[in-house]
Amino acid sequence: MNLDQVCNIADSVYWEVIEHLGLYDVMVEEDPDHAGSAIRCTKNTEKGEELYYLIEQAVMNAIDYQDNSYTCPKFEPTEN
Repeated sequence: MNLDQVCNIADSVYWEVIEHLGLYDVMVEEDPDHAGSAIRCTKNTEKGEELYYLIEQAVMNAIDYQDNSYTCPKFEPTEN
């Protein structure tokens, strides 16, 4: 399995989790860099990024993914 496949799995799980738990507004925000665009653009909030990378790391660990050139960004837990 390559990194693109790992990212696709992590992305699918991420969206399923936030939709299932009703966390869209907490995890996703409008992207101000694309304000006024004809297409609605969003980006992950800090909590959304943290969740995504936790999922990505879990997928990598589950399949024992080995690629020394890539490491998931590490996030400090955010305060509620």
